[in-house]
Amino acid sequence: MDGYGWAWIVCLGATALVIVCGVLLTRRLRPRWLRDLIRLLAAATLLVPAGAGPSEGYWAPAYIVVLFEAVFRREGDPQPAFLALVLAWLVALVLWLGLLGVRRRLGARAPAPADAP
Repeated sequence: MDGYGWAWIVCLGATALVIVCGVLLTRRLRPRWLRDLIRLLAAATLLVPAGAGPSEGYWAPAYIVVLFEAVFRREGDPQPAFLALVLAWLVALVLWLGLLGVRRRLGARAPAPADAP
């Protein structure tokens, strides 16, 4: 495997570690809907790839491409990577709304707890 493949393995491993740490850090955050929203948006931000600028055929995490293209390149174009991030955030919001709907529907069907004598 070449260096590019190993770089993606390291990147995905680090992303998984960051997501696990984020889950642990937000486990006591209330309300639950806010905790879920933060987790989904963080995962969407970290997991979306984008084309690595002028390098054809190479990809990098979109948030890194946006930062690099906007700050470090004079003629950089962060728009494609930023649009990928926005699309990922919209997908995360749709998933979050679906999760809220499922939880509400299941919560409405749950039987009331029995009173303990």
